Amino acid sequence: MEIDLSRITLRQFKPTDVDDFMLWAGDEQVTRSLGWNTFTSGEEALTYIKDVCIPHPWRRSICIYDRSIGFVSIFPGSGDDRCRADIGYAIAVKYWGHGIASEAVKLALNEVFKAFPMC
Repeated sequence: MEIDLSRITLRQFKPTDVDDFMLWAGDEQVTRSLGWNTFTSGEEALTYIKDVCIPHPWRRSICIYDRSIGFVSIFPGSGDDRCRADIGYAIAVKYWGHGIASEAVKLALNEVFKAFPMC
């Protein structure tokens, strides 16, 4: 499978992402390294999207043709660590090894430096 990296976009999650979200967040291969439990129902996933993803200050859906295939999150530090941040991401297994996560992180960093004040 060849992926056109120019088709990768980042956007805020929306409740209608629930089915696409389940394709990757319901896969133990994806979630085992996240510190999340694998999602087992659409209802559980929808609650997570509404209560965690949407209100998060910088969690974005990694999309191809506006379909969610994963996420990238930035967690800015505070206090003495205000000039640091942690980043997390995951993508659906079928997209592993195609440079998508690397491209999504690049896009995220470009956007986050605009969104957060500089030190």
